[in-house]
Amino acid sequence: MLSGFFSFWKSKGISLAIAWSFNQLAYAIVYPFVPIYLSQERGLPYTQVSLLFPLLGLAVILAPIPCGWLTDRFGNSLMMLAGQLLRGAVFFFLAFCVYIQASFWVFVAALMFNTAVGVAFQVGSDAYLVDISTTDERPGYYSKIRIGYNVGWAVGPMLGAFFSKTPFWVFFLMTGVLCIFGTVHTYFTCCRGRELLSARVREEKSSAASQGVMKDIFCNKRFILLMLGNLFLMLLASQLYSTLSIYSTSVVGISRKALGSIYSLNGTMVLLLQIPLVALLKRIKMPIMMQLIAGTLLYTAGYFQLGFAGGAIAIAIAVAVVTLGEIVVQPALYTATSSETNSGNAGRMMSVSSFMRGIGYSLGPWIGAQLYARTSSVMLWGILSCFTVISAAAFFAAGEKRGVNNDFCQ
Repeated sequence: MLSGFFSFWKSKGISLAIAWSFNQLAYAIVYPFVPIYLSQERGLPYTQVSLLFPLLGLAVILAPIPCGWLTDRFGNSLMMLAGQLLRGAVFFFLAFCVYIQASFWVFVAALMFNTAVGVAFQVGSDAYLVDISTTDERPGYYSKIRIGYNVGWAVGPMLGAFFSKTPFWVFFLMTGVLCIFGTVHTYFTCCRGRELLSARVREEKSSAASQGVMKDIFCNKRFILLMLGNLFLMLLASQLYSTLSIYSTSVVGISRKALGSIYSLNGTMVLLLQIPLVALLKRIKMPIMMQLIAGTLLYTAGYFQLGFAGGAIAIAIAVAVVTLGEIVVQPALYTATSSETNSGNAGRMMSVSSFMRGIGYSLGPWIGAQLYARTSSVMLWGILSCFTVISAAAFFAAGEKRGVNNDFCQ
């Protein structure tokens, strides 16, 4: 029985999902409580504390491209390990900053660097998954990763709340230790036995890095259309925890408790349905691009419904529809994007996807806030829903890989 457990633990997909759980759990324990610490314990004005969010968004936008280059240059295994180990070191430094009550800007700079090294792990993981799986296997593996990601985000805030009466520097010590455990897990289950930075790996990566990745990105029609669809999808997806929370409580008038239950519905659906639904789509042989189009249209339908929502049940139904779209579209988008990569450029190509996701998640809430202040409910959600109509059109134009002219530069 014990050997069976270790076999399951080290299986493809599961080991990477657990690594993602460690990575997200460490971040989720402290992230929701950082503004509370700065404003309530340190007494900083919220106008200053609020600068933290766009600056962390800037780190998410700036980090992927250099992380992609480093991944292709030095190897995805090394980047996953370095990302987790450095994140642990930064958490220990943040514990020290809290203990000595370091200045706001030192604290913010450390959090930005922490976010950037978290992106290094993510980009390395994306490239690693390309290495260990076939195109047919990737939706299933990516589904497991999404479950690991959601488990981390679900458990993290609960642990943070449980330890809320402890000194805040203890939070960062705990998260630093979690990152060390995550690094050990990743090494023994994902990276052990793989060359991290041997002379041969350096030679292969250096050769691959000189083979015109810019042409692979900018001359690839299908890849550009996928990234365009990704950007507009993220502009809408980012509304779930920003515009929706304000709209639900202020306009529709539901309670915070009801809103929390609706967000729990989102997480629970992902945990229960992600793997079975992806398996069903594989069984019925639904093409990846059709999954992308169907998923984005579910997003459109769910968000558009919000303009007519009159209570918590209506919002919960809309969020359930959005979550189904999320479950369908995210593994399909990873699979379609990764199919455009090769062993020499996977880090940089996948980093473009992370870059687009960062722009969408940073810019989307600002767009939502402007529309919320200036339009009616139907106009707000109608305009925002148009983002995924653009995504669906881009995915449709990208087409299936076979028989499509992908080169803009011919």
